[in-house]
Amino acid sequence: MKNRILCIIILFLTSFLVNCQSVFKPIDTSSAGLCRLNLTKEYTGKFSFINKNIVTSTSAQKTIIKGIYNEIQESFLEKINQNNFICEDNLNVYLNGLLQEVLSKNGIKENYRILLSKDGNANAYNTGDGTIVIHFGLFLTIDNEDELVFVISHEIGHQYLNHVKHEIESFAKLTTSQEVINKTKEIRGKKYGKATMAGDFLKNVGYQNYAMRRKKEFAADSIAVAFYKKTFRNPKAGITLLEKLDSSDIEKDSLTINDYKLILNKNDFKVKKSWFEQEESLFKKYDTEKLIIVDSLKTHPDCTTRITMIRKYANGNFTEKSTVSDNFSSIKQVSIYQNLINLYDQELYGMSLYETFKLYKKDNENAVLKNIIYINLCKILSSKTSYTINRYIPKVDNKRNTASFNRFITFINTIKPSDLQLIINNFKS
Repeated sequence: MKNRILCIIILFLTSFLVNCQSVFKPIDTSSAGLCRLNLTKEYTGKFSFINKNIVTSTSAQKTIIKGIYNEIQESFLEKINQNNFICEDNLNVYLNGLLQEVLSKNGIKENYRILLSKDGNANAYNTGDGTIVIHFGLFLTIDNEDELVFVISHEIGHQYLNHVKHEIESFAKLTTSQEVINKTKEIRGKKYGKATMAGDFLKNVGYQNYAMRRKKEFAADSIAVAFYKKTFRNPKAGITLLEKLDSSDIEKDSLTINDYKLILNKNDFKVKKSWFEQEESLFKKYDTEKLIIVDSLKTHPDCTTRITMIRKYANGNFTEKSTVSDNFSSIKQVSIYQNLINLYDQELYGMSLYETFKLYKKDNENAVLKNIIYINLCKILSSKTSYTINRYIPKVDNKRNTASFNRFITFINTIKPSDLQLIINNFKS
């Protein structure tokens, strides 16, 4: 029932935005229900086959591996159930056509496929079963089709080298190793300092895993260059891609209190400075220590090193010419607006509103942005009145969030529903 209502809302939103601004036509997701059923059936069968064919040297390792696979698979099926993947025939044909280009040029006959997720960050990943997931947010970062093909080549590299399978097996071997068993006994036998000792041990294990991931990224890059070369596309794409990814997690814009005044001060409504005042954490000293986030496309701090390696493998054979096909241009053209709708579709109303505010402050006559603000504000007001706001707005987090995003979260949490209703009235068409 929830998914049916969501489809109705999205269909309404689609026609609403098309009428607002004819140059923007959202991706058609009307077949989402059927797509969800087909994907669920396909991947349930695929996962069942994988689970039946797990081979390990000990029963303890097999138990751990099965547990990890079950968690990964349940998470993936949940994403399907939540309509996380964009199902549109032309898009699927286009992306899988690029995939087949790399596979056929390199004589790879295994079954691969691409799924396009609604996630807004610049990323892609390989699930270990031949599926490559491209985040829609990647289109906000890349500028041409060659860079996209290099991403695909990189993820094929991970699959070709069986990185997911090997990482799971390595973890199972590590956690059942005599070293870990002995260390666990040693920690348990200590009278004092157990927590410190356990923490140091976990940090060491984490560092080993991080170092292993770095090696796998280098390996995937190396084989990606070899795969990509055979497509005869611009060799510079791998370098320009990593240069962009190196700064992809740096917020390019922000919102100040004056920006909120510019956006919201209308019809006698005035922004109050008190809405943005944050309570100072008792752990402020530790809150400001930023986390290192590792993903499958960008691995800190190695982008520069990886670029050097790719430059060497490509033998400096660079041109400035790159491929920008009509299909790529069509996706790129709608990527900014479509990303905002994707965030809304995933019920990330806070993030969708925040990103829309940043665009709207520079273009306050834009009807599409105005209406995206309106629908997100309506959802946020509804969640505040039903005391479910924490489902849709993240918490203030000095480690993960920018100061600008924390300011936005504080504003949303502080403002009264009555004031929020006044803002909504000003954005209502």
